Amino acid sequence: MGAKGLTKEIIIAEAVALIEETEQPEVSLHELARRLEIKTPSLYNHIKNTKELQHAVFQFAIDKFVANQKLATENKKKDEAVKAFADAYYSFATENKGLYRLIMSMPSEEDDMEKKMAVPLLNTVVSILSDYALTEETIAHWQRVFRAILHGFISQEYLGYFYYYNDIDLKKSRDIAVQCFLDGLHAEISSRNLE
Repeated sequence: MGAKGLTKEIIIAEAVALIEETEQPEVSLHELARRLEIKTPSLYNHIKNTKELQHAVFQFAIDKFVANQKLATENKKKDEAVKAFADAYYSFATENKGLYRLIMSMPSEEDDMEKKMAVPLLNTVVSILSDYALTEETIAHWQRVFRAILHGFISQEYLGYFYYYNDIDLKKSRDIAVQCFLDGLHAEISSRNLE
């Protein structure tokens, strides 16, 4: 490409493409410059620093994830929405490994900007759980449990820890985990209604 016609948007798009190709969340500025056919210092004519590029790519990943989850859960409520969210979560993570790993590697506790950027990641699942008429504290607990279950399956699968029963359907195991989550959620709702 060369420096002529290069824009911040092109740099971000190429960084995203690099992450998606390598399936890793890190972006090598040297490799990025090589792909854009420029010298590495030329990147700084368009981006302030690596943090700005990192934030831009993180925002792209968040937007893509949130759009994926909203589309999957649109016009669905309660258990149906929970199951749709879980399936879409898994699909996103396995089809966008680099972007998913980027999302999971951020935000940093020291980076307030990243923490603020990450808030939309919770909004869809919080909205779904709000349909159950739960308190804010209860939603906080159950969204943590739900997200931990979903990420746990993806992480375990990625690391190869499901090799022992490799002829047993993994989706069925994930479905059982989501049903256990729903059973626990409904049990808590029932117990609160009896109080």
